[in-house]
Amino acid sequence: MKPRRLSEVRALISQADFQDWWAQLVQTRQDENNALERYDELLSQVTLTEFRAELTQKNAIDTLYRAGECEDSAAQKLFEATELENRSFRALADFEEQRYKVSELWYRLGAADKDLDEKREQHDKLKSKKTEAELKLAERVFRAASDEYERETGRKNRLWDEVERIWANSAEVSLLVAEQRVRGRKIRKQAEALFASADEKKLRARELRAEAETASATVDGAHAKIKQLFEQARVSFGCAPGDDFLYFRQKESQKLAFAVALVEDAENYNVEVKPLSIYTVERQRGASFLEPARAEASAAEEGDRRFEEYFLKGRKGEARSSESAG
Repeated sequence: MKPRRLSEVRALISQADFQDWWAQLVQTRQDENNALERYDELLSQVTLTEFRAELTQKNAIDTLYRAGECEDSAAQKLFEATELENRSFRALADFEEQRYKVSELWYRLGAADKDLDEKREQHDKLKSKKTEAELKLAERVFRAASDEYERETGRKNRLWDEVERIWANSAEVSLLVAEQRVRGRKIRKQAEALFASADEKKLRARELRAEAETASATVDGAHAKIKQLFEQARVSFGCAPGDDFLYFRQKESQKLAFAVALVEDAENYNVEVKPLSIYTVERQRGASFLEPARAEASAAEEGDRRFEEYFLKGRKGEARSSESAG
């Protein structure tokens, strides 16, 4: 560092080359801050977009599983419908066979009823033991035919109820098969849309990451330029550049230095720091204790001032009168 007086430091920072350097530093720091804010924002967007893409991808996979479940359910119900249809054919065949049997019993019951009427009329006419025996036999035959007819008719009705139940179940299952197929296609389309959305989010995340890398490169470039400007200040202005101050040795004292502020800070130092303001610092304490720089009188001027105060003022600080001086 080159030793300087306060007046020399003030003259330096007012020069055109220093002002040009200062303008470049301010602009570069602003560019660095803007790029850093842009990088942080892009990095946040990348993280959020990647998370959304991952979440959408998971949702798409889950939705695809649901579509598969619907398709499996449709296949299972189709199998059930086929089984019910086969059962309905067998049940209908059993019913038709039983219906034919009941029809035969109906004819036999009719014949037995007719024979019973004839035997009753014959017995009413003859009133013999033979006709009585024939009448009783006819009555037994009629009761047996009637009981068998009722029993087989009940079985026929149960077979028909079974046929109708199977047909109802088959119709219900067939309707559900169609619905599950449509639902499976609908859910599969939803899954495809979610996969497409996830791919779009992944692409956007890659674009944002590329933008973030560009912003990071801008931050690095601005930081490198700031270092270059500080090195330029070291060489051109004979100072020790810090991040917040440029330091100059004082000619008047080896223990003191001047600090030219490069920032505005009202919170972190013992005084409010303003850009390009000049402060006095001690070599040991540095910027931890700042004092506004003030010009000090020369040794000759200080001696003259003390001499004048001694002769023009009393020991208690009162000015001597002209009479006492005489």
